[in-house]
Amino acid sequence: MSLELLKNLNPGIADLHPYEPGRSIDEVMLEYGLTEVIKLASNENPLGASPKALSLLKNSSKGFHLYPDGNGTKLKKVIATHEKLSSENIILGNGSNEVLELAARAFLNPESSAIASCHAFAVYKIVTQSSGATLIEVPTKNWGHDLQEFPQHISSETKIIFIANPNNPTGTYNTHQEVYDLLAKIPASILVVLDCAYFEYVEKCDYVDPLALLAEFDNLMVTKSFSKIHGLASVRIGYGLSNPALIEVLNRVRQPFNVNALAQDLACAALEDKEHSQKSIHLNRIEGLFLLNELTNLGLECIPSVGNFISFKGEFNGQETFKKLMARGVIVRPIDLYDMPNFLRVTIGTHDENLRFLEELALLL
Repeated sequence: MSLELLKNLNPGIADLHPYEPGRSIDEVMLEYGLTEVIKLASNENPLGASPKALSLLKNSSKGFHLYPDGNGTKLKKVIATHEKLSSENIILGNGSNEVLELAARAFLNPESSAIASCHAFAVYKIVTQSSGATLIEVPTKNWGHDLQEFPQHISSETKIIFIANPNNPTGTYNTHQEVYDLLAKIPASILVVLDCAYFEYVEKCDYVDPLALLAEFDNLMVTKSFSKIHGLASVRIGYGLSNPALIEVLNRVRQPFNVNALAQDLACAALEDKEHSQKSIHLNRIEGLFLLNELTNLGLECIPSVGNFISFKGEFNGQETFKKLMARGVIVRPIDLYDMPNFLRVTIGTHDENLRFLEELALLL
């Protein structure tokens, strides 16, 4: 086959690596001949989806021949109530990743650049370089976003700044004041995307207040996900919050019917199930501390995390240990892709899952 066609790829795509998701339970079972596998690789909610959301599946066979509400009217109303905003401040995405991509499609091109931190969420690089733009990566401070240094990297080509708060895979976070100070320093012509996929898990008193920032800065967009605390990763749904003018622009490049009807209904129920969210937060708090202490007691270096995962390293080869754990029925995540060789990232699971992971890991150390 001739490769002449590939010469016309957008600049930057040739240097990209496809996003590497966590290995699935089914494929690991098949590959290693296992009958029992636990997955602690993709920061999913170990309690699963909201019982209220799952109850809707009993009647999910209705209306499959009809297109979903392309505007997501009902879901936007529920989100608006939850966020104390208007429906005009909301855009829905096929996961919050799609909202990130919409921002890149709207503002980035081969003559522009975006800024993100080193060791930040891999999708920032993917959406930036696939638009032909250049991603400028700012060195971290104690594995976290050094927002004070971000303005030093701004140029006339800068169109977007991505901030993961908390950041995946490091689990670090930036305070409200740090984000505010950055927004106050940079030109209003630069879009700041504040990615809050793990927002609900953070229990720090100085954590960011998105509503206060949105009220003051028109160049800010906040993204959130139903994949984490709400346990709906499989149906792919998230949203963005910003001023109505920016939301209207992003809707121009959004694909019609991008969020399916079932996902919209499940998301509505999940947002209204406060009890399930609180149970998930409580489990994460208790088990996160337990897992951190146990990993530390094993002599491993852990990055303090405010999310539902912990990244750690020790005197081992990350890829080899990842594969050995899989062979024992435990899936975690190597994070070489994030320029963190020999680190592994583990999702905070149930107590039984965490015990199983620790037992298998200890045998390999």
